[in-house]
Amino acid sequence: MNTPFLKTQDLSKAFGQKTSLFSKSSSFFASKSINIELAPRERLGIVGESGSGKSTLGRLLLGLTHPTSGDIWFEGVNHKDRSARDWQQFRIRTSLVQQNPLSALNPQMTIGEQVAEGLLVHRITNRAGAYERAAAMLERVGLSAAMMSRYPHQMSGGQRQRVVIARALILDPKLAVFDEAVSALDVSVQAQVVALLRELWHELDLAYVFITHDLRIVRHLVDRIAVMYLGRVVETGDIKSVYQWPRHPYTRALLASVPTMDPTVRNIEPPIKSELDASKVSQGCAFRSRCPFAVERCSTEAPLLRPVGGQQVACHRAEEFPQYIAPSAVNLDKEIA
Repeated sequence: MNTPFLKTQDLSKAFGQKTSLFSKSSSFFASKSINIELAPRERLGIVGESGSGKSTLGRLLLGLTHPTSGDIWFEGVNHKDRSARDWQQFRIRTSLVQQNPLSALNPQMTIGEQVAEGLLVHRITNRAGAYERAAAMLERVGLSAAMMSRYPHQMSGGQRQRVVIARALILDPKLAVFDEAVSALDVSVQAQVVALLRELWHELDLAYVFITHDLRIVRHLVDRIAVMYLGRVVETGDIKSVYQWPRHPYTRALLASVPTMDPTVRNIEPPIKSELDASKVSQGCAFRSRCPFAVERCSTEAPLLRPVGGQQVACHRAEEFPQYIAPSAVNLDKEIA
């Protein structure tokens, strides 16, 4: 039996909160009972609205946030069992690409210093070797080695994002987490970065988790997708299967909300009502207050992930929804090609 490259079991993270100065503190789960597996070189997309727990899950996978309960294994080793030396090796073999490239970069350090920093911190090579590899990595992500002496404010948003990617990949990691890595960029620049990520994945021995709220982009970048709502995975499966036949009302609404340039295409899916409501998590289906298909059972019995078609879905009525192909989005196909 092969050991999964990355695996979580009943992974949960709770945060405390107070609604007012004199109220009792309570807790809410940013991630609740998450069970995922990732194979070497596999690409997994995590999607959902802001506040659904996507970024928390990414930080849990990288050991940047400690779970409240549950387990995470990477290359067969549980995070709970890692020694200081194990964590050091783990940091070399994993990386994070953050959402805002400007805030992710140090304004007082040159681009060359920041890309080469990981090599020097982990003592992989000397300064001359680190700068040589940094220059080569910048060229690999489509930038000139002449930019080594520049500072972040002297570059465009797309160039800064390429620098962040170069810095994340300089140690040749086996797992990368991209946390809303293109959301701060213009559409044309997004297309360039998406094309770059696809090229790098073909070149490198890399698995990655791509976190985003943008279903228009994620379909170009992943093999599987997991849809999160209020800390729970409500649907997961092969990217093509989920797009062609979404089985959860939340997934269907997310896909239907992707904009289209075709004036003849009209959205027939019911829109998502109101805002995220964490108070609905304690009993029944957390999505019920926003779901146009909710029935009495949804308010009393929380649906569990179960196989429906080719997916795993947490919905009592998943079998009732007809096949639905979301309209073509303002897509990046031509730009990426």
